[in-house]
Amino acid sequence: MKTWIAIICLLLCPSLVFAEANETTQPQLSDQHQSQSTEPVIPGELFSTAAITSKLPLDIQAKGTDACGTLLSYKIKEELMGSKLFFLSVANKKKFVLLLQTRPEFAERPNIASQYTIALVYQEDTGILSYYLDQMQGQVHNEDVAIELQKILEWTYATVKRYTYLLEE
Repeated sequence: MKTWIAIICLLLCPSLVFAEANETTQPQLSDQHQSQSTEPVIPGELFSTAAITSKLPLDIQAKGTDACGTLLSYKIKEELMGSKLFFLSVANKKKFVLLLQTRPEFAERPNIASQYTIALVYQEDTGILSYYLDQMQGQVHNEDVAIELQKILEWTYATVKRYTYLLEE
């Protein structure tokens, strides 16, 4: 038994000695090279809010005749008119389009709540096929229009921010 322990110690000790020798013989990097960051660039961070200097063109196209959905679409347009991030664009230029479709949650009680679906597309011109970017769904009550409005605008900005390169000439 003692011979086995001695053999194992002899086999392990040289590897430990060589490991220490390898660590000390490696050249040390200068402080200049150690201070450089090698973190990868995440694509979503390329278009941060600092990079976007002008308002983004956005159009709202709404369908639906229910009360909550109509109120939601009007509030979105109203908010965009005073926004620092977007401007309401209906011109035939490059723009993002928010397609909003609403319907009553319950047909028997149309004024209580609405279901909505939003598709965000990029449109170069009215005669050119639009590019689908993303979509979201939700439910809105008369009392919660302001909360849903903020959710929609935050989602819209986060999504549009990733595709701002489409607006470049």
